[in-house]
Amino acid sequence: MKAKASTPLDSPVRILKVASCPSLSGKSTLTYHIGFSTDSHIQFRVHANTGNGFFSKEWISQSSIQLLLDKIPKGKVITSASFISIFHGKSVNTSGFLLAVLKHEGLVRALKDKRRSYELLDPKDFIAEVNALLESPVDLNASNKSTVVTPVKKALQKAKPKKA
Repeated sequence: MKAKASTPLDSPVRILKVASCPSLSGKSTLTYHIGFSTDSHIQFRVHANTGNGFFSKEWISQSSIQLLLDKIPKGKVITSASFISIFHGKSVNTSGFLLAVLKHEGLVRALKDKRRSYELLDPKDFIAEVNALLESPVDLNASNKSTVVTPVKKALQKAKPKKA
């Protein structure tokens, strides 16, 4: 079964967090959302960019991101090009912006010895934060009345990174 890469822009997604981070180049600041869809998936989307770069505002599920990362051979690094297939036909900036978001959320970190290369980190702190937000009444999209109560742990069981 093929995983759905994105959630349509009009699908109900409960926005749990709105945050900002620098782009990977440091030339602009990105505003992004972390949400939880009614089909029990953590979602990411870039919402704004202070620079001139175009990007897609579509929601991308954490499980789709994980599927891509699981396909990267052991010993290979993660780069912005790793995410291009998720955004087929979209701006090439979007994959780099997504990587900046993942870096800011502590899901990847830059490798010291390889420029523009990243490695996957343990998502436990991120998962704990999302779980806490799910248990709270936070819903940052005023026009979105959906509330999702499915625990994120269940949704993430399928998307856990492989142990080395």
